[in-house]
Amino acid sequence: MGWTELNTKMMKAAIEMASLGVGKTYPNPAVGAIIARGDRIVARGYHRRAGLPHAEIEAIEAAGSRARGGALYVTLEPCNHCGKTPPCTEAIIRSGIKRVFVASRDPNPLVNGRGIRRLRRAGLTVRVGLMAKEAKALNEAYFVYMQQRRPFVTLKVAQTLDGMIATRSGDSKWITSARARAIARKLRGEAQAVLVGINTVIADDPLLVAFPRRRSHYMRCILDTHLRIPLKSRIVRTAKIYPTIVYYADASRGRIESLRRAGIEVRRVRLRGDGRVRVKDVVDDLASREVMHLFVEGGALTLSSFLKARIFDRIICFVAPRIIGGNGMSAFGGLSVKGLAESFSLCFKRMEPIGTDVLLELR
Repeated sequence: MGWTELNTKMMKAAIEMASLGVGKTYPNPAVGAIIARGDRIVARGYHRRAGLPHAEIEAIEAAGSRARGGALYVTLEPCNHCGKTPPCTEAIIRSGIKRVFVASRDPNPLVNGRGIRRLRRAGLTVRVGLMAKEAKALNEAYFVYMQQRRPFVTLKVAQTLDGMIATRSGDSKWITSARARAIARKLRGEAQAVLVGINTVIADDPLLVAFPRRRSHYMRCILDTHLRIPLKSRIVRTAKIYPTIVYYADASRGRIESLRRAGIEVRRVRLRGDGRVRVKDVVDDLASREVMHLFVEGGALTLSSFLKARIFDRIICFVAPRIIGGNGMSAFGGLSVKGLAESFSLCFKRMEPIGTDVLLELR
């Protein structure tokens, strides 16, 4: 299906609007909308947060009477069901819009194809597929969740040139530059849940929020087989501010109650054969909570657990121009590969200089 230069220009503008909502709309997708008359944009909109108006509604309200006879460009298929907000299809029909350009169908079973069919039945011209790849890239987590019923999993690593995340003594502050760490926090802020292992909590005492001065919109998750998390750690002390789940396998009743009183949700899961928490159970539990994007930050055993279970979609790796040597802690030290045939073969998706460091995105 051919698209004009004007069609592409307008959809690019809609995608730019959608990008403003990335990481802020869970469990909804990030969506952008443009209303145009000829070659002129008369209104823009994007979905800001679950429960607030959808992108199409924002654009229609901004356009007012100027929407009549115009064209709507939207990055995801308009909904045709009642959720927290009324169906977008009915508002589009009432607005007098005549043509609708949809980048991608919505994989949500409540929507998939229904919105498009409703608009066509009402006499609107609907074309689908314009810049679909670019639009889907904004909502990878949403598509994975809807199609596979599990979170999109990002593994994040900050390592030296020789693959170490700390010295033998555990010194890791800071391997990468301040600029790289700022970008890592931004990526963390686009996720819905962040996860680390108990060794990282004990060694670094992290807060695990993207923006400490704001209430976190995501959950903090800790893998802690025997509930060793210190009661004075920042994670525990801030659990009543930021939702926090600790996944464990075995612990005393007293320990469990102490953490619950502190505001921690304690969730028991099964053990793997190597005596560590079964990450498949963790991911399944997060999926049941409508967590669509899980950001895993380590340490080495935790990262290795997700690799072993083959539960990951991408690896974000910040590489610093440092060398620690053989006594350092390897980023994936929990793996034990005997031959190249057993190794994990990945593809480079992106390579980008970040100050003195390099960001690698692998799939």
